[in-house]
Amino acid sequence: MPTTLVMILGLIVAMVAGNSWRWWLTTGGAALAVLPLGQGAPMVVVVAAICGLVVVGAWAWGTRSGRAIGVAVGVVFIAGQAAAFAVSQWPRGSVAAPWLDWFGVWLLVGVVCLAALVIDRSLHAVSTPHLDGRNRTAGEVQWVASMATLVTVVLLCGCGVGVVVFDGDGRLRFPTREDEVLPLPASLRLVSADTCADGGSSGNCTAEFVVMAADGADRATTVTRLVEHLSSRGWPLQHENGVYRGSRETGGILNWTAHRMWLYADVEPALVLRPAQPSDAVVIYIDNL
Repeated sequence: MPTTLVMILGLIVAMVAGNSWRWWLTTGGAALAVLPLGQGAPMVVVVAAICGLVVVGAWAWGTRSGRAIGVAVGVVFIAGQAAAFAVSQWPRGSVAAPWLDWFGVWLLVGVVCLAALVIDRSLHAVSTPHLDGRNRTAGEVQWVASMATLVTVVLLCGCGVGVVVFDGDGRLRFPTREDEVLPLPASLRLVSADTCADGGSSGNCTAEFVVMAADGADRATTVTRLVEHLSSRGWPLQHENGVYRGSRETGGILNWTAHRMWLYADVEPALVLRPAQPSDAVVIYIDNL
């Protein structure tokens, strides 16, 4: 019995040692979760970890190529996902795209991984002579399991993303985020914020931020302070016919709509004035049309 146990342990150690590069690649795919974590988006960490692990792990355990090619291709997949995240989430003066932007690209990387596994199998259709039947069977099981897992995740997530971002005119929309306006300077006070106070179909939303002066200044002063603050945050506001207007393009990789802002320099028109709103308050409107 001790001899048998030693043999089994030795076999396990040998298998782990022989597949160490596969484990490292799989760990590298899961480690992509640190990207949204470093960005301050902890809710998306699980999504990134699962997607990175499945895409890279599917290649690592499904390929029949040797260590050199397997590691090289796996690193390319990891680098591709990291690059997509960087391009997507580096706004370069534009409004930052939502996480669905880079996640959609990651799913495309998963499709490329599927194609790579199919090509890899066709190139290694006949197992090398030194492999015994048991190893060939293990390789078949790994390839089938990798393909099945990757296909399932890509299809499920792809359908989910398609439902969320579907839009009849081909453009994608997401609601305004509070960080497009906030935080306010000390001279201004936020009364209320609603990122979708008025909405329509296909994800249309108009956000409303109600702002007042923190020191009791009049409305004209509040407007001046707001315009200065919003301009410093990248909003190119222009005054025309008593209204300040400006729009910012959305960054990212997919085709997102721009966000358009306006606020009234004079008293709010009666048609849009909220009954409970203070008369000296200024409302910032942002829509994603």
